[in-house]
Amino acid sequence: MDVDPVVSNLLMLYAGVILINVGVSAALYLRNREPLYRSLLLAWAAMFGSFALQGILTGSELAVIVGFSSAFAVNLAFASLLGATTSVGVPWRAFLGVFAAGLALTVALSLSGAGFTVTALPTALAVAVPSLVVVAGVARGPTRPSTPTLALAAGAVLFSLHNVDFAFLRHRPEMAPLGFTVALLVVFGLSIAGPAVAMERVTERQVRLATELAVARRIQSYILPRDPGLASLEVALHMRSAAAVSGDYIDVYRDGERCWFLLGDVTGHGLGAGLVMLMAQSTMSSLLQARPEVTPRELNFLANRVLAGNLARLRERRHLSSVSLLRLPGNRFVVSGSHDGLLVYRAATGRVDQLELSHFPVGLGYLGELAQDDFREEVLDLAPGDALLLFTDGVTEAARGGDPHDGLFGVERVAELLRRHAAAPLAELQAALLAQLDAFTGGAYEDDIAFLLLRAREEPA
Repeated sequence: MDVDPVVSNLLMLYAGVILINVGVSAALYLRNREPLYRSLLLAWAAMFGSFALQGILTGSELAVIVGFSSAFAVNLAFASLLGATTSVGVPWRAFLGVFAAGLALTVALSLSGAGFTVTALPTALAVAVPSLVVVAGVARGPTRPSTPTLALAAGAVLFSLHNVDFAFLRHRPEMAPLGFTVALLVVFGLSIAGPAVAMERVTERQVRLATELAVARRIQSYILPRDPGLASLEVALHMRSAAAVSGDYIDVYRDGERCWFLLGDVTGHGLGAGLVMLMAQSTMSSLLQARPEVTPRELNFLANRVLAGNLARLRERRHLSSVSLLRLPGNRFVVSGSHDGLLVYRAATGRVDQLELSHFPVGLGYLGELAQDDFREEVLDLAPGDALLLFTDGVTEAARGGDPHDGLFGVERVAELLRRHAAAPLAELQAALLAQLDAFTGGAYEDDIAFLLLRAREEPA
């Protein structure tokens, strides 16, 4: 049978608009893997699939109705998109039940010899149900929807009404131009409202996340320690985040002549690592307040038990490589840690020694069943002019130009820099290390970096 040229052109335009929307929504999802963009892509893909299926199933009136029933997936997809943007529940199991019942009634009516409209109407109504129910839920909601949401709701209602008119118009060829014109208008409306709603919600979420990250970053900046003001010890420290918040941890806690220097590195980086870092800082400071005479090995044992319990409750399989350094009068240090190591410059010989730190297994927070006997400590003395550098692996594993395949900064460069600048003011040594790191990486850091510099001075008379 010859197809009316007007209808043929409308069909081509209809298919083209759907394909354009499939492409646009796919591009949005591939660029930003947001669930709303995925829902939008599924809605348009379902619409194209339904269009193709309806073009294939044309052998009988029942086949035409069955092909049209695939529009239920489209209606459900747009209802789900609308529900996701308004927090309205989508009872998809109930919708599937209604759809199955409508399709079964259609088959029964077809077998009984009923006319097209009577036969198709149960399926048409079942196809239209999801969007109509969800839009009703949006209308009853406590908050006023935004303009894009209202536009999407209006488009979903029009799409549902167009589904219903299938039962009245599909078997009348003279009404085909009107039917496809209405379909095009509905699709054009959804083409504008769907992406607008998705982008609005994604933007709102990103702004909210940026605000929360800014708060977390500000909190971290507030808890960065200051020079403890020890006459016989020069102190400098630095921390730089590779993401919005840092998973590296530095703290200084002074109680009279006892002064604690704490450094840690949480597995990974970003918001999750930053939250664990804040938890570790809070745990350490609380323990030092409650147990002022605690030793480094005891501090790490207690902190491990607390952090392991908290991380298990949060289902976070992270740990914290950590060093607890207690400074006593005379620049004697008691150290306990599970970390990459620390460097000590000896002024008397001009040598830089690396001290391995493996005083307990794995790191804090990973094995909660460790006993106190599993934690050790050792004593380290600094003579006047000696310098100590403690750093996280973001320093030594910084990649040339940001690409690890081109080489890592390495501990040897750090040791040589410490030896060459050990007699200079610590601020100068700190600036030299940062300048070399920036030059080596080109400013591209894949991990957080943190380091602590200490240099012993003569005890005041």
